[in-house]
Amino acid sequence: KLARMVMLQYVTESMAYMVSANMDQGATDFQIEAAISKIFGSEAAWKVTDECIQIMGGMGFMKEPGVERVLRDLRVFRIFEGTNDILRLFVALQGCMDKGKELSGLGSALKNPFGNAGLLLGEAGKQLRRRAGLGSGLSLSGLVHPELSRSGELAVQALEQFATVVEAKLIKHKKGIVSEEAGRECLSRRGPGPGSQPAQIYFHLLLPARASRSLSEGHPTAQHEKMLCDTWCIEAAARIREGMAALQSDPWQQELYRNFKSISKALVERGGVVTSNPLGF
Repeated sequence: KLARMVMLQYVTESMAYMVSANMDQGATDFQIEAAISKIFGSEAAWKVTDECIQIMGGMGFMKEPGVERVLRDLRVFRIFEGTNDILRLFVALQGCMDKGKELSGLGSALKNPFGNAGLLLGEAGKQLRRRAGLGSGLSLSGLVHPELSRSGELAVQALEQFATVVEAKLIKHKKGIVSEEAGRECLSRRGPGPGSQPAQIYFHLLLPARASRSLSEGHPTAQHEKMLCDTWCIEAAARIREGMAALQSDPWQQELYRNFKSISKALVERGGVVTSNPLGF
């Protein structure tokens, strides 16, 4: 529990440093990063405080330690400054926009294949490499410290997996992805921890960057940061694979969200739970 609390603190702090640095350098397009930061920061704080109370046992609810007040006050952070549920959808749909523009460009190129042979051959080669399990050739080698090469490779794999799934969803639903509830919800769905699938990938790239700097500059805590980074990225890779599997099981997702709709509608119409009491009273 303590180790996971430390990792959540490290990720949240790293995220704040990254967004702040981008703003200080004059970047104007940081709305997705800011939304991810708000979602993750508020949920990580809640998770850490909840675990703190769990560790403290009954003392966690006593006034003297002050943790019960922190827990109470933290709950509102997932609501104001943009409720996290809406921000998740924002991140998912904004993240699809660039890929949508790219696919739109390919659609235009197909109307004049001889005039756009280079573009089409490049895309065909990329698709063949993906199907053969060779990846797109993207690498973080030279950008992350050699001691973090494994974390860098896991980050690239996660990015390519997500890009493949997003592309498939966009090809299937096109502009309908905005109103396609199951697909939209899948792209924004949360994993076992705070955040969502796009957020998990963002942190996957973020932590090697911070830990690489500490290693390169010889900070006293560099090896500890390396351990935090490696541990987070190994777990994140498993979470992302699980999320990608759910995204690709489209028929089941369609049925799942149809069921959710029906269950919710029945609850509202009845004004309470629909199921009968097995004891008969």
